[in-house]
Amino acid sequence: MRKKLQIAGFCILAIYALVMVFFIPSTAGSVCCTGTAVNINDSADYKFVNKMDILKYMNSANINPNGLSYKNINLHNMEKKIAEIPFVKDAQCYKSPGGLLCVDILQRKPILRIKTPTQDLYLDSEGSLMNTSTAFSAYVPVLLSETTLGKKYLKTEIYEFANYVYNDKFLNSLVEQIYIDANGNVEMVPRIGSQIVVLGSTEGYQKKMARLRKLYEKGFSKVGWNKYKKIDLTYDNQAVCTRY
Repeated sequence: MRKKLQIAGFCILAIYALVMVFFIPSTAGSVCCTGTAVNINDSADYKFVNKMDILKYMNSANINPNGLSYKNINLHNMEKKIAEIPFVKDAQCYKSPGGLLCVDILQRKPILRIKTPTQDLYLDSEGSLMNTSTAFSAYVPVLLSETTLGKKYLKTEIYEFANYVYNDKFLNSLVEQIYIDANGNVEMVPRIGSQIVVLGSTEGYQKKMARLRKLYEKGFSKVGWNKYKKIDLTYDNQAVCTRY
């Protein structure tokens, strides 16, 4: 009796599987898209694009799915096209059972703004350069330079340093501005205090920033933030402070 029940159970599962394979796809293919729902996943943090921007772009790129049968909608092509929008990092498209096509958007994440005589750009979290936007300004440190900076330099040496600062909670809240002079010397302006922090270069920045953290947490917390006008981290294992 138990064996017969097991066989019956297997038969039911097999019939269900056949229905899922043959009936569901044919039904889904006959569904027509009745609308597009756009969700900007990180809209609370960044506002480079909004829902209307995405819908307008889909119209201009001839990938608006409204009125099309599901079987005629190429989701991969749609995702690829939407990801070409400069501020979009990733797009995920999927079809709902009721005829609504859903588009989930993830925006690119800037970690540094670069301003030189010929450049006004963002450096994003993956080391790529992106244009600024008239619709939204990201609250990130600003890098200033007297000369135009090479893209390779920005995407390697500067990216590594900026990414380190961005992902460190203390440093991210501390660094407001980075300045590079014509000789490549690096200085920083903190958000608190009135001093200038001299790095010399970004070489060995991890050790330099560790000394800076120790100075702020254990030194300035006792003597005050505005006692010194310059902190020089150029020399190994030193933090040379100059009084006003």
